[in-house]
Amino acid sequence: MKKKILLMPSPPNSGSIGSVTKCIGLAKEIERRGGDVRFVMGGKLENLIRSNGFMVYKSPVPNIDASISSINNAVEFMKWTGMTQSQYLADSVLAELQAISDFKPDVVFAEARPSASISTRIAKVPSAMIASWPIHPAFPSNKSCDGVGTRDVNQILAKHHLPEIKNITELMFQTADLKIAPTLPVLEPELQKFSDIYFNGYILDTVTTETDPQMSAFMKINKPLIFIYLSVSALSPQLYKEVILQTFQNKDFKILCCCGYHYHLTELDSSVDHICFTRYVPTNAVINQANLVIFHGGQDTMLTTLLHGLPSITVTGRHFERSYNAEQLARLGASIHLPVHAFRPGRLNQAVHKAILGPYQEKSKALSRQLMEYGGSAQCADLLLSF
Repeated sequence: MKKKILLMPSPPNSGSIGSVTKCIGLAKEIERRGGDVRFVMGGKLENLIRSNGFMVYKSPVPNIDASISSINNAVEFMKWTGMTQSQYLADSVLAELQAISDFKPDVVFAEARPSASISTRIAKVPSAMIASWPIHPAFPSNKSCDGVGTRDVNQILAKHHLPEIKNITELMFQTADLKIAPTLPVLEPELQKFSDIYFNGYILDTVTTETDPQMSAFMKINKPLIFIYLSVSALSPQLYKEVILQTFQNKDFKILCCCGYHYHLTELDSSVDHICFTRYVPTNAVINQANLVIFHGGQDTMLTTLLHGLPSITVTGRHFERSYNAEQLARLGASIHLPVHAFRPGRLNQAVHKAILGPYQEKSKALSRQLMEYGGSAQCADLLLSF
């Protein structure tokens, strides 16, 4: 009988696609091994999952709290996304329980999805969750938020006879039966002190190698490639599109900027032949041609960049996890951490020149060799199927 794995990516309505694309890559590895995999997701990203051939159980989409202007810790992130708002949390738990009841999975895999910590315990189904130091309750800026936003959550937990929490980050992965850290110990050294966390290097879509015909035509332009993904960050799409055009319109690079499904993005720009703005492109299908990656400091883009041994420039803004990642990359000599105020044509040009000609690629290639020693997405699929 096929093993059944139910995937629950992080559900924010901001337009970030990293968690979903990660799970799509994992789903492909599970299917290649004969497993049966389905998703729980709502909103626009539901369509992206379906377009990759997977069944999706619908779930509600949280509403962003626009009053939060900077995200200094995981508690603020959870509040900003709306994932711990009382009504949403109750509705999400219900949707997940319905999916579990219908599919009857052997294990649930979730990332940054607080409701999954509740639904899996109610249903008494084994769970595997993504672990990272910046979302651990002991992370300094998280630890200072003990008690913040816990009242409504504890009411829901009490309703289902589950233990109350002191910090809402406990719902990120602390309750999981299997805690998987898709990173290197050298990138998150603080996690090494926890004996119940399994390092597996990365969970990415390393299977998809094809793009649509229009993207294939762009990739044939005979210029060195710079790949850009800034996700939902301190830089608005309007701002970063303008800076990218000003910086590179007369330069001998082709620029591929993946914008995701940013909630403020209304239209793309196609005014310059060698600069392409797109909502989504399978990163694995294009990044092997890149000379440099400019990104927001997100975990998945970081690991993809390192896996291919590429130098990078990070522009993180005031975001706890992305800043942490960027600081680790800079410490290891693989990237340049550029402050938001420096994201302008003159300074960006200088950083690009320095990143391509400096020692950053050598350092990134060394980290790539370390990543290759871990099992990655394939190892994660094996763990889930044997759980």
